[in-house]
Amino acid sequence: MIVCLSVGAKAQLHQAGQTAVEVSGGALDGFRLPRQDNFGYFAGVAFSKYHSRYLYWKAGMQLNQKNYAYDATRIPLQQWLGTAEIYTRILGRVSQSLIINAGIGAAGGYESVNSDRRSVEGAQIGNRSKWVVGPTAAIEAEYLLTGNLILIARAKEHYLFRSSVANTRFNAGVGIKIILPSKDDE
Repeated sequence: MIVCLSVGAKAQLHQAGQTAVEVSGGALDGFRLPRQDNFGYFAGVAFSKYHSRYLYWKAGMQLNQKNYAYDATRIPLQQWLGTAEIYTRILGRVSQSLIINAGIGAAGGYESVNSDRRSVEGAQIGNRSKWVVGPTAAIEAEYLLTGNLILIARAKEHYLFRSSVANTRFNAGVGIKIILPSKDDE
């Protein structure tokens, strides 16, 4: 009986004060195969802190990489973004293993067009590298794999003011979230 209670206590998720780290990746602005025009992907890492069973904060870093075709070459666009977001549960219970969260937040960072080079194959690029900032909105599904491991599927939209290429960036991808042990677990 004591063994069962101690195992169950370590499997409690979405508790106030819990922290987590996650890695994620996926498609940027729709799915396209590599070496195609407009192929894009994103990769990110984040840290989460649960405020309550229904609310948590997330801070992270994300790279958006996209390639645009020009003649026989590709022009890379990179966005290095820092994000701060708040998520709330909109559907599901932890005991059911599937939770749907919605979130809003802000992102800001640097957008690099053609690695800050102003020309390609003798042609001048009209788009400039610059600092970008704007709001985000996301919806994510969490599937509890084990007591501290969560599979995430997420769709997120960035609206980045000052972008010289496209103001909106849609991300769809998957990730793994690891709930970190708390002082109570030791």
